[in-house]
Amino acid sequence: MQKIRRWTVSAARLFALIGFCGLFVLAVMTGADVFLRWLFNSPIAGVNDVSAIVMAAVIAACIPANLSLKQNLKVEILGGLLPARAARFFDTLASILTLVFVAIIAWQMVHYAESMRISGERTWVLALPVWPWWAFASVMLIFGAFAQLIVTLTDLLALLSPQAVPDEVVNDDPSLI
Repeated sequence: MQKIRRWTVSAARLFALIGFCGLFVLAVMTGADVFLRWLFNSPIAGVNDVSAIVMAAVIAACIPANLSLKQNLKVEILGGLLPARAARFFDTLASILTLVFVAIIAWQMVHYAESMRISGERTWVLALPVWPWWAFASVMLIFGAFAQLIVTLTDLLALLSPQAVPDEVVNDDPSLI
């Protein structure tokens, strides 16, 4: 299980890096557009089009890393007061609920991407097809659901066997950087 989790974390980090590179390119394009608009009163045509379609893909590319590294928002009201087994139970329950939520979002995203493909929707200025970007976002969310499944199984194993390896081993492993 740890080998699969390490592979998932590595792949998720690679996708997040790709997403951040896309975000950087988008920021450079936007900066250049603003600069050219200000200096020459001549904006770059289609920057808003590119921004509108790339943003969903960039955000979705970071979701698997967030899920696989368990970097979700977490509120621990009783965590320090409860016994370790009870805390692991609530961690497992939270992982299961997160898995269900991400799976539903991924499923709906696939339907949305398919509807964009069928309708043939395109961007306003550059007439770029919209569906490939939503399809990529769908794939990232499906991979995010897979990553969350691995996290859920790891949490379940930790709940059922007290000698399971804690999450910090995966998060602090320098070979995954």
